[in-house]
Amino acid sequence: MRKYCVDCHTQEYATYSKGNTHSPVIKKNCESCHIPHGLIGALLLKDNTSGLCYQCHAEAKPLIEKGTLHAPVAAGECLKCHDPHTSTYKGLSRAKGNELCYTCHDRGLFEKQNTHKAVLDGCSSCHDPHSSEHGSGLLAKGNELCATCHSPAGGALNKAHSEYNVEGTDCLSCHTPHASDGENLVRDYSHAPFAERKCSDCHNPPDSAEPLATVVSGGALCEKCHSEKINEFRKPVTHAPSAKGECSACHNPHASDQRFELRSPERSLCYSCHSDAKVLHEKKYLHSAIKESSCTGCHDAHGSDHKSVLKDEGANLCYGCHDRAGFSGKSIEHSPVKEDNCIICHDPHASEQKGVLTAPEGELCYSCHTAAKKDFDLVTAHPTVKKGECSKCHAPHGGDIPNLLIERSETLCFTCHKSMQRGGEDVGSHQVFTEGKCLECHNAHASNNPVQLLGTAEVICYKCHSSVKQGVAQSKVPHDPVAKAKCYSCHRPHGSKIEGMLARPLDSLCYTCHEALKDDVEKEDASVHRVVKRGKCLECHGAHFSQLKGLLTSSGKNMCNKCHANQDGAAMVQAHGNISPKGSDCLGCHEAHVAQDKRLLHKNMHKPFEDGACASCHRGASKGRKK
Repeated sequence: MRKYCVDCHTQEYATYSKGNTHSPVIKKNCESCHIPHGLIGALLLKDNTSGLCYQCHAEAKPLIEKGTLHAPVAAGECLKCHDPHTSTYKGLSRAKGNELCYTCHDRGLFEKQNTHKAVLDGCSSCHDPHSSEHGSGLLAKGNELCATCHSPAGGALNKAHSEYNVEGTDCLSCHTPHASDGENLVRDYSHAPFAERKCSDCHNPPDSAEPLATVVSGGALCEKCHSEKINEFRKPVTHAPSAKGECSACHNPHASDQRFELRSPERSLCYSCHSDAKVLHEKKYLHSAIKESSCTGCHDAHGSDHKSVLKDEGANLCYGCHDRAGFSGKSIEHSPVKEDNCIICHDPHASEQKGVLTAPEGELCYSCHTAAKKDFDLVTAHPTVKKGECSKCHAPHGGDIPNLLIERSETLCFTCHKSMQRGGEDVGSHQVFTEGKCLECHNAHASNNPVQLLGTAEVICYKCHSSVKQGVAQSKVPHDPVAKAKCYSCHRPHGSKIEGMLARPLDSLCYTCHEALKDDVEKEDASVHRVVKRGKCLECHGAHFSQLKGLLTSSGKNMCNKCHANQDGAAMVQAHGNISPKGSDCLGCHEAHVAQDKRLLHKNMHKPFEDGACASCHRGASKGRKK
């Protein structure tokens, strides 16, 4: 007989079957919502959207999804509000009443000094939790909803409004529907005549034929009190509503939740006419003036002497927020700064570029520095040039260092190439590098040579090392890397911990090319010349050039004399069968580097010589030579 899921999941069932329980749980029908076998470590739903709920609640779908949908309903997230198993609250709600709503909506907006009774009774007094045909999830349209509690009949409503018949006006134009710190749920900011209940300062008397009509029409009414603003309305550039005397296009004449009794938050108010600005302001980077002060950070709301109703002209406007000292007054000023023309580079509203730039940084710089774009279009470009990050090295506004560098060139490169920096204490430090004179060898922007070198190694190295250049020119045998101008085959151009800026210790460095010699030296039975064993290649060979074959620093016997100077000594004569080797060519018998014979003798020997029978050929020699 098939078992129910809850026959095993008894603990879960005990939890889920308390209080108000979802019908499938009561029926132990877990499979109506879950895939019965699930996956390892997960119990999956058949559908993660409201589609799963509508499989049973199909009749509710047309009732729920109508007009304006509550955000969780629109997203198909029923479980945002409802528990799928059990709840102690009606409708399987995850929390009681308003507490459920406050999981998404800011509690502070609903809990002020004076709270609307409908809020205290529950949000559902006015709102449908799923959808509405009246916007904002309201159960009825505007005043019709208010009238369900606040009946206009009986005169109480008129009395509360200084005997004015307000039936048909928009209740929410003065009152907040949720909570307020003011009396009678009046919005936070009130127009003075309204706050002082001096309605007749603006309106006809309540018993007149048209009590709600104003005593004077348009802006003339406002000018009765706000005479100090008249000059603003007469300036050369006037905001359209001001020019038309339509103060109430922006201001609520009674009360508002916004300063200056604006009809809505400043930016959204401006967008109601300037829809193009709304699209612009959706870009990634928004000017801080708009973000912090909104539109009136730069624009006067009424009138101005400057175009676009700006509060000031050009850079003077920018310096109202941005400290002038940080941009001008430097010994070297970028020309747009000098010309007070910030908007050549910056968009005053918003941009997809950091710093509210009008174009990607590199593209922006090239719009003026056209010649540089061509000069930098070479084989190897500095990464910052390639990425168009000019401001990594150059101050975009001004500075005191030539070429608007943000630091002196001696230290600038090391802000990125810090790991390469070494002190001058290393025996192999290249002076030009430790002094930060990178531009002696590299172009700061681009080059047709590797790593932006100014030329080939031959050109660059010989600028300083002219003696090597001269020696190579006059020699018969140049070292192969020197002949091919591959100085970096042996030397590290920035420096190393080895004298001579060598890439590796001398013996292992030489072996990188002379591999056959390395193999012979490392053989188990090899006899290695002592100078080779110590890695002192330069005792015998020139590093760069020589007049002799093999880059020798002197001819054969003279070379050996540097170490084996006493060739007439008894030990030396005895070792050579009582024949003085003085004046003979040592390499005629001996290997210079390594041999199988411990005396470094050549592998193939003349038979008498091999037998030590020197006397058979040389008079005066001993009959036997020490083998």
